[in-house]
Amino acid sequence: LIWRASAAPASSETMTARSASIRMGARTSLVWCLLAMLALAGVAPAYSMHEDQAGSYDWHKSFLGEATQAAFAGSKQNMRAFVSTEQGAIGAIEFKTGNLVWRHILEDGDVVDRLLIAGRQLLTVSSRGKYLRSWSMRDGSLLWELVTYTAAAPSADAKAERDKDRGVDVLPLGVDVDGDGDEDLLTLSRGDVALRSLVEGVAAWSAEAAAAFDETVRLHRVARDPATGKLIAFGVTEDDGAPAAIEMDPKTGEVTRKAVAGGNNVGLSDCPRGTTLAVGADGNVFASGVTADGAKTYAVDVAKLLSGKTRGKGAVSFAPVPEGIGAVGRARPVRGADAPSDAFAAGSGACVLVGAAGCALARASTSDGTLEYVRTWPLAPGGRECSAAVSSAFSSAEGVGVGAVTTDADAGVAVVEILSLDPDGAVKAVRVGKPVEGFGPSAKRAWINAYSVKRDGADVVAYRPLVVSADARLSLLGEGGEALWSREESLALADEVMFARLPPPKTAAAGKADDLRVRPSFQESLRTQVLAVKARIKRATADEMAELTGLRRGRGAKLLPTRDANGFRRQIVALSPAGALTSLHNGDGRVLWRNFLGGGVDAQGKPASAYTYAAVYRWRPSWDESRDGEHALVMGTASDADASGGTKTRAVVVDLYTGEIESDVVLPFKAAHVLPLPAAAHEHAEHASSSASAALLVDAAGSTAHAFPTTTPDARDAAFADRARISYYTVDQERNELRGYGLLPASVDKATGEAPASYRTTQTWSQRFPPEVGQIVGYAAKPANEMVHSWTRVLGDRSTLFKYLSPNVVFVATAPKDAPAGQSAVSAHLIDAATGRVLYRVRHADARGPVHAVVCENWVAYHYFNTKAGRYAMSVLEMFDDAEHRKGAAVGELMWSSLVGDNETETVSSLAPPPLRIMGQSYYVRPAATMMATTYSAQGVTGHQVLMGTATDQVVALDKRWLDPRRPTKPTKDDKEEGLIPYTEVLPVFPQSWVTTRHQVAKLQGIVTSPASLESTVLFVAHGLDFFFTRLHPSRSYDMLDEEFSYLLLVVTMVALAAGAFVTQGLAYKKDMEKRWR
Repeated sequence: LIWRASAAPASSETMTARSASIRMGARTSLVWCLLAMLALAGVAPAYSMHEDQAGSYDWHKSFLGEATQAAFAGSKQNMRAFVSTEQGAIGAIEFKTGNLVWRHILEDGDVVDRLLIAGRQLLTVSSRGKYLRSWSMRDGSLLWELVTYTAAAPSADAKAERDKDRGVDVLPLGVDVDGDGDEDLLTLSRGDVALRSLVEGVAAWSAEAAAAFDETVRLHRVARDPATGKLIAFGVTEDDGAPAAIEMDPKTGEVTRKAVAGGNNVGLSDCPRGTTLAVGADGNVFASGVTADGAKTYAVDVAKLLSGKTRGKGAVSFAPVPEGIGAVGRARPVRGADAPSDAFAAGSGACVLVGAAGCALARASTSDGTLEYVRTWPLAPGGRECSAAVSSAFSSAEGVGVGAVTTDADAGVAVVEILSLDPDGAVKAVRVGKPVEGFGPSAKRAWINAYSVKRDGADVVAYRPLVVSADARLSLLGEGGEALWSREESLALADEVMFARLPPPKTAAAGKADDLRVRPSFQESLRTQVLAVKARIKRATADEMAELTGLRRGRGAKLLPTRDANGFRRQIVALSPAGALTSLHNGDGRVLWRNFLGGGVDAQGKPASAYTYAAVYRWRPSWDESRDGEHALVMGTASDADASGGTKTRAVVVDLYTGEIESDVVLPFKAAHVLPLPAAAHEHAEHASSSASAALLVDAAGSTAHAFPTTTPDARDAAFADRARISYYTVDQERNELRGYGLLPASVDKATGEAPASYRTTQTWSQRFPPEVGQIVGYAAKPANEMVHSWTRVLGDRSTLFKYLSPNVVFVATAPKDAPAGQSAVSAHLIDAATGRVLYRVRHADARGPVHAVVCENWVAYHYFNTKAGRYAMSVLEMFDDAEHRKGAAVGELMWSSLVGDNETETVSSLAPPPLRIMGQSYYVRPAATMMATTYSAQGVTGHQVLMGTATDQVVALDKRWLDPRRPTKPTKDDKEEGLIPYTEVLPVFPQSWVTTRHQVAKLQGIVTSPASLESTVLFVAHGLDFFFTRLHPSRSYDMLDEEFSYLLLVVTMVALAAGAFVTQGLAYKKDMEKRWR
């Protein structure tokens, strides 16, 4: 509740200008010329970069995400892997290096259901069968795209009914069925079956097969009867799960037969992923799958079912699932990644079953369609996933088969087993791959690339598995016992990203030696400067530009794995929900270390894969006596029936220098809030650090705050010292309110003298927004440990305004839901989080959300949409202390008080806030914002930039001076003296304002900044499916020389000038003497 502020003199910029004017004396005119030039330059965008500087210290890394589908194509010298991911990305990967060749990002929510290669095309089916696309495998260009169904429906009930139809299937037929000369494929989506050409995807016919039944039927799979050429679709009824089949003419799509089984033939699973259609030895088609309860498997003779003579009697058979597998919870058919293997695998009826006790690879018998169990495996630790990653079917000289990759995470060994799917049902182990060392976490998915090699003069088949591990890393494994390459795709899933320091050099001498070792030679420096000059005057060729970029990227000490004095070298730590913790060097984006917290077991011996990791904090453990270490506290939650509220929390302390786990604690509750304790930080105030060493963890269900670490008395003592001033709040968007909480009083144990380890929490205030105000559409708060240089603002007339710097200010925006045109509005609220008091409220008519905002120092900037103007807008609010004793304070008085040491120190409390003066202004802005952030420097001297993530997955930087509410329409002399920019209704966005330059950060998810040790520089990273890093200079590089600055050239220039002056003086003296002698 308490915060302090000290009066300080005018800003450093004003003081520097005034003192310089006094010192220069007679050269006043020159100074004013320079100041005028600086003022004109100051209006330009603060972030600027020449074209030739792009890539010097910024980098962009592209990823795909967690792979779900893969296929292989190409020659032996130019083999590629085509991958689709859960994040909606499709890309091609160079098989030799693992580099990304091309990539396409689908729209949000559009995820690939099937990916396969047919007719020299890459086919994808996405959005549950809605989109069918064909891609060029060479460059990724879209060849054609079709929408198989529309979302339009006559009513909401009809749409909900259609959404229940989840069956999606694509079957390349490999023959020309409709007689147009092109191979065809059969598609199923939402009960509609269509025959399409592979060339342009044009439908020869389309039939509403599910609608042909008299009752509601959910179709799951399609097949082609090889004996008659008829097309068959199979499904189950919605009411009782009875098998249903329909036969169609391949030329016209006309329904020839249909049937639904009756009697006791019910209870089949309505999940389409567990259904297969197999082709028997005599050409009959069998449907296989698992019943709804998972206890039995079924086999349906489709021919008998379609005969319709006995309502399917004798067509359906059931068999119990083996005890070693248990009740089946998940099942999926085994399909191929190319047309031949897909047709063969679909005809075999192969599927993978995951039960309560184990998992198995099964296939349909060729005689009656019953499932035969080929291979069984135990479940992975945790009992939810199969310990083997079974691949899709692939073709080789030895036939069509599948691969199974099993791993030993502790030994770092992966074993690859190849299983052949023979038509006669004989499934045998063809090859067991060599152990692959250094693989890491268990395999989650796998695909097999089979190729021919010559060994001992004979052609043999070799196998290369492409494996997705549990931490989403994509690796290509070789038979030689090594991983050929790996892609850290867990970075594309990272929700939490932060900067951290690198380890210091072992010794000062070692640091100097490293600097000397990487220092560029004279020839490299000279070459760099020559190329830079040519690039600056637009005379450099493309090869010279590439050479210049390469020289700049590898120049100097920026790639060393140790910290530097300026704080430019840092590591970027990223955490994924699965627990993949990865450290990147900000110099080039290379991986320094990685640790998978989701592997192995936790402190209780339970599987760590059960946790979802969603938070990472800077931490300073008690055993770090040097206070020079760098640690992080990682929090994850998992379900636990014995814990409070049914959820437990795992708190892991990680050494960020090595990635090793130093502490692992499991707490029997879900930590909803982590509240750092100021008393613990003040105890070690002599060690400058923004990390916490103790905190209170608030139980989400038990209304209790627990001191953490639980084993150290320092945490309990710090919590007891801070108990009266600790408060927190929650934003409940469902109930449309804010609630504030505090700690109930607690006393020291009289017997032991120990402070309490936990405190009961109580609600202290609430702020509910009425329906007419609207729902919460955005909120923002100040970051912890905000650095503020001065709490005053000096105006042009040398008077001052005192900033209101309370750290408890929270911004909340509300807007009515589904408001009609002309009645929409956005209301902005400034609320004190300690007391719940509304400090200010303003309503923006003709506006709607979502609202994105940032709170910094004494100002708030927020972005919304103006419905009347049809464009985006930004507003800014600035808060000033309007107390009587603050009004009219002159900057001279404050400067004198500062010089004589009579600084005013005043304690300001949220319980008794001063009267506030709020200034506001609104502007139009062109980019649509998806998120907002701001820059902070080490000491708060450098001006701020508002960073805005745009709808185009880029980041734009707006100088805070453009968002000044005091910008005048007609600047006066005082306004010009203060440096206010004249008001314009549109905020300018310059080409140099785009922080990400020409790059896009696909599916932009977050913006993170961190101050460097050098005051002018801010480190920036944007993350999503990609990572982009650069340095920002909001007020330009006023405290450093350019990295290409040549000291030798400066010395040579000065010596040449001195020599020239000496020679010129001698010549002038000689000439003067000759003139006098005349």
